Amino acid sequence: MADWIRTTGWLFTVLGSLWVVLIVLSQAAVWLLPSRKKPGLIWVLAGDLIEIPVNAVRRTVPTVYRSVDLAPWLTILVLVLCKAFIFRALIYLGMLLR
Repeated sequence: MADWIRTTGWLFTVLGSLWVVLIVLSQAAVWLLPSRKKPGLIWVLAGDLIEIPVNAVRRTVPTVYRSVDLAPWLTILVLVLCKAFIFRALIYLGMLLR
């Protein structure tokens, strides 16, 4: 049981880090790259995958202030805090139960 808890903590930590990087890259692409008229299917699916936690934050908290969408940055903050406290606690709990 302890190995499952520790593995789950590491998996969530890696996925959280990956999601933070993808959200930052998505925001940088929006700012720096010109918009395409018809993006390809891969870009649409990747954008939908990246937007899953961002949309959850948008549904929970009003995140638009003076036409600036703060949801991606708030999502990054939530993911970093979850990584720092919840996912790391799962890893340590798995180590203690072993």
